Amino acid sequence: MKGLSSDVRGVVLGTLIMAAVSTFADAFWAAALPEHRAVYGLVHGGLLFGVFGLALAWLVGASRVIPWGIVGVLVGAFAAVIFYGLFPFVGIVAMLVAWMGLWLAFAQVAERAAASPEGGARPILRGVVAAVLSGIGFWAISGIWLGPHDPGMLYWRNFASWCVAFAPGFLALLGGRPEPQR
Repeated sequence: MKGLSSDVRGVVLGTLIMAAVSTFADAFWAAALPEHRAVYGLVHGGLLFGVFGLALAWLVGASRVIPWGIVGVLVGAFAAVIFYGLFPFVGIVAMLVAWMGLWLAFAQVAERAAASPEGGARPILRGVVAAVLSGIGFWAISGIWLGPHDPGMLYWRNFASWCVAFAPGFLALLGGRPEPQR
């Protein structure tokens, strides 16, 4: 088993990468996309979670990360489809459902990309824990982009908020994993 410092490093790196990319995406959306369209959400989800797939594959020691980035694009776009499909029925709760679904999917990505896969029920359990804990974090920060467009958005606040949303999921997916076989 790898040491605590290795686990913490992975969680921190994953969290910081995704918080930075998400904050950049928030800034781009606010500056360049004045109206909300589903196609923007599909592209946004695909690109954002393509980076997630790359980062996660790298953090679990995958020998090749590009294929996992492509899987991440597909997972992110599919989550956007789930959001837009559910939104007319459940409102903003659809975002939480899609977010939690992402973590369930990425638990499987981590398992299949890992240089030292765990097998058994552990990846499923990791996905459920990541979905629940990160879902709580996501719901807690969801106000950062709800409401009217604010040209003076406080991006440091968005960055800190995204850290709160991503950290529990990365902890669940990466904490206590076997050391990658590099």
